[in-house]
Amino acid sequence: MKKQIRLLALAVIIAIPFSSCKKTDPPVVTTATVTSVTETTASTGGDVTSEGSAVLTARGVCWSTNANPTVVDSRSVEEPGAVGAFVHNLIGLTPGTLYHLKAYATNANGTGYGAEVTFTTSSLVKSIGVVYPDGVERYDFTYDSGTKKVTKIDDYWNADLDKTITYDYSVAGKLRITSGSSTTDYEINAQGMVTKEDWGGGEYAAYTYDADGFLIKIIEHWGGADHLKMQAVITNGNIMKHTTYDDDGVTAKKVKEFTYTVGDNVNNIHQASMVDSNTKPVGNLFGKSSKKLVDFLEYWDPRTTDAKLRTTITYEFDAKNRPSKITRSGSGWQEVYTYSYF
Repeated sequence: MKKQIRLLALAVIIAIPFSSCKKTDPPVVTTATVTSVTETTASTGGDVTSEGSAVLTARGVCWSTNANPTVVDSRSVEEPGAVGAFVHNLIGLTPGTLYHLKAYATNANGTGYGAEVTFTTSSLVKSIGVVYPDGVERYDFTYDSGTKKVTKIDDYWNADLDKTITYDYSVAGKLRITSGSSTTDYEINAQGMVTKEDWGGGEYAAYTYDADGFLIKIIEHWGGADHLKMQAVITNGNIMKHTTYDDDGVTAKKVKEFTYTVGDNVNNIHQASMVDSNTKPVGNLFGKSSKKLVDFLEYWDPRTTDAKLRTTITYEFDAKNRPSKITRSGSGWQEVYTYSYF
């Protein structure tokens, strides 16, 4: 009997180490860099480097305006999959807001988190003022409270209302912009970018974007044929060069090359858009802005031997590191832009 008791006790002692060594590890995950930040969107993700001691049941990112977000805060839920990287595009963010974000992965034994990263969404532009040599212009912007899309711009010249520009998104996949008495119809893609400008009578302009959302080509269709109008070169998230073509669609008539500062363009100021307008590029209607601020640009007519001309750009910033004053200077001229934000 004593021998049986001793054997039973020994069995219990032997079993204890095996029981205590059972693995209960949560997954291991890293957080990806946040990129492509706009007023209401951003791109991020993570990389599950180990699923731990059980099969993955969920993975994604969690975010909050408070530090140390967890899965009880806002979160995405990707396909569980297995180890490896995943991407998530955040939408519906609040403009001008600091966010904290982590990647996470969950199995039956718990949730593992990646390192916390922070990012700040761009502020919505409230107004742009421009001092030209011959007068002062100001654009006041109104946005939809839900989508944050531009719905109206009041354009003032020398403090008097010159015209009101309205944006009508009431038809899916369409945009109608009315400027004073002039109306233009556009087609837009799922990302809200203009893909076609309809001139009527079968004539139009077509806009092509790269996989990152940069406008890279404009083609005009008239006379029953396509005519290349403009092309852009994008390098490392910056618009480096535009080429504008003559009506034959072959002969380059103007080239612009941009050199950038080390400063990030955190508020998506459009300085190198192929759509030459102070208002149309706002809201990324015609593609993303460069990730850096322009230091200077050079431009010339390649059909001649004339020297290159240069526009130099200087900046002043507000307390939130947003450009508040941008001065563009060339040979014998200067324009001063002032920005205010919501």
